[in-house]
Amino acid sequence: MNRTTFSTRKRIAIFLLVGLGLVTVACAGNLPLPTATAIPLAATATPSPRPSRPAGTAVAPPQSAAPAPAATPSPTGSGRPVSLDDALVRRTVEGFLQRLVKGDIEGALTLYGSESARQRYIDSLSSQFTASNPRLVEAVLQESRRIDSSNYEAEALLRWSGTETGSAATQTLMLRLVYERGLWWIDEMVFGEPVPAPAKRQSPAVPPPSPSTLEGRLVFQVSSGGSLYLIRADGHGLRLLTDGLDPAWSPDGAWIAFTRWRTPWGVYRIRPDGSDEQRVVDGIRFKEVAWSPDGSRLAFTLNYGSSEPIEICFFGFCFTIPPFSLGQLWVADLESGKLLSLPLDDRAVHAPTWSPTENRIVYAGDRGLAWIDLDGMEKGRFEGGSAWDSSPSFSPDGRQIVYMSRVHDHWDLFIMRADGAGRRPLTAADLESDRQPNNVAPTWSPDGKHIAFLSDRDGVWRVYVMDADGSHQRPMFGDQLDRLHIRYEWASERVLSWTR
Repeated sequence: MNRTTFSTRKRIAIFLLVGLGLVTVACAGNLPLPTATAIPLAATATPSPRPSRPAGTAVAPPQSAAPAPAATPSPTGSGRPVSLDDALVRRTVEGFLQRLVKGDIEGALTLYGSESARQRYIDSLSSQFTASNPRLVEAVLQESRRIDSSNYEAEALLRWSGTETGSAATQTLMLRLVYERGLWWIDEMVFGEPVPAPAKRQSPAVPPPSPSTLEGRLVFQVSSGGSLYLIRADGHGLRLLTDGLDPAWSPDGAWIAFTRWRTPWGVYRIRPDGSDEQRVVDGIRFKEVAWSPDGSRLAFTLNYGSSEPIEICFFGFCFTIPPFSLGQLWVADLESGKLLSLPLDDRAVHAPTWSPTENRIVYAGDRGLAWIDLDGMEKGRFEGGSAWDSSPSFSPDGRQIVYMSRVHDHWDLFIMRADGAGRRPLTAADLESDRQPNNVAPTWSPDGKHIAFLSDRDGVWRVYVMDADGSHQRPMFGDQLDRLHIRYEWASERVLSWTR
């Protein structure tokens, strides 16, 4: 290669790097910052009136809170962070389980099994998964835990279809993983005894529960940015409220907060009777509002990015920027108008929920559910979950969190304690169905005894309700709301909120 050719290529590489840097800066610079609006707020902690700013005047963009030292995972003794090992173990186990469901035993062991496991289990697994046996229809990672720096244990739940001679069944699978050659490999597996599956759940044609069973009021959205409706939990009193996204009741039931993606954009609140609509934060692309326990603050997300690759060209040379997301979690003080950007480590931030008993916010981040304590800005992640965990919701007593997560080709609801332990499913695949239903967007009843959610198990999206332990799943309003054509649009949206 001559000197001229090398110099030309070097200049081209510099141009591309500079261009990529300019695009990144431009994208970050376009991230809009929220500003408090001039609308005076009636419900303040101070009885004396506060002067308001002239209408339409924006305050200076708030300074982000000084990032507290990031919560550093404890060392593993091998130089690897715990959070990375957790993610790699989950990826290994989930990939192995997906291959099992597809019947690809050889691929499962080749890609995810240690060398000794391939030799020990190829014959036994092949015989267990033959066509004469019940078909494995679902395999779900329940829990993973570290033993030491080179060993993990994982527990999975297998669901088998029924046969002519036997009913459908579930079975536990215990796995031990070892760290070799820079990767986690499945080295041992122990199958539990099959357990007959419970009777098929109640038919969707069950009529709505009686007024004495469920109490309170629900607000729900038909679609993101569409109409917001109110309805009593007994199915009466359906009424159009306004339009917007992600409605949420205030703790005292006096307000409904939501965001709006049309002019004028921002975070809003409105009385349940439709009066006194107020824009409390001015800005665009806000979503997923959540109230503080005392109703004095609102948390909301701001995400900006591209879901599609972007092609950039300079002087005839082109390169592609992959899809990206820049996310922020903001808190607005409704009395003072102050805004605070929380110092998170995640690039994408969705679906915050505020603990009713602590100054803590749980949200869906890059690698699943995470939390931040607002008193000291301490941060952390829940162990044993999945990167697909989303839409968390605290129970009214603050002891449990219900959330949704992807399981192979569909979404189900799960529950765990507030510290992240004790994860278990609330909804599960229908073993007799060719298409597995999706169960999403959970919210608690005000007494903590029930959970309402959205499900497409009937072929259309309907509001369902179940007891807090996952039992007695049934349509909450029958087919009464079908004419509204409720949609879930896979944007971590809050479809439902329930108050007294």
